Amino acid sequence: MKRRAILTVLVLLAVCITSLQAQEAEQTIEELYLQSAIKTQVVKTLAAAADRELKMIAITNIAEMIEDGTAASNPEIIPILSDLAGEGVTNIVREQGHVQNDFPDVRREAARILGELGTEEAANTLGTILLTDPEPMVMSEAVLAISKIDVEDKDTRNRSMAAAIYRQTAVKKDNNFAYTFLQSIENVARREGTITNPMIFEEIAKIADARNGYNRVVRERAFQLLRDLQDL
Repeated sequence: MKRRAILTVLVLLAVCITSLQAQEAEQTIEELYLQSAIKTQVVKTLAAAADRELKMIAITNIAEMIEDGTAASNPEIIPILSDLAGEGVTNIVREQGHVQNDFPDVRREAARILGELGTEEAANTLGTILLTDPEPMVMSEAVLAISKIDVEDKDTRNRSMAAAIYRQTAVKKDNNFAYTFLQSIENVARREGTITNPMIFEEIAKIADARNGYNRVVRERAFQLLRDLQDL
């Protein structure tokens, strides 16, 4: 039954896309608006489905909307991505006491797409991920994504990034996340010319400290970043 339901949704999606493609020529403003509304409704339906694969299809469709320029002005895209980025963490579905929608790969892909969307609102959602998600692979994608966005509220972004690595260093160290955090800080510093938040420097110094348990490659990367930040 589950497979049949998935196939039904995919067929409906294919029909909608084919219909929309056939209407591309000589469209009025009203027709373009209707096309965008249909696409958005399809994406919302896929994102709300219980099946992980359908949620991934929704993310792929949003990526296509970003590429063709229709996502930036669509107010429903961020809420959809926010729900997908919180699957099993801030957006929880339970059945008989068990979480049914803990999909880290969905959250990771949603974080990546938020970075491509690149808006202030997307950055706010990524900040929430950094403060709430328990999975280092999701946090790695989120910290890299937020580092690509030229936000107005730089202090809030920096605090979110510092708080994310603080959680990892204090509780559950992950070398991959630490390395990605360092790369993300370098991305921000090179784009903006500097970073002055003391929390950022404290966390980089903790990573460089062998007593905190990170491997040699990560520690050396942290030392190099501290030297590079002094020269900016």
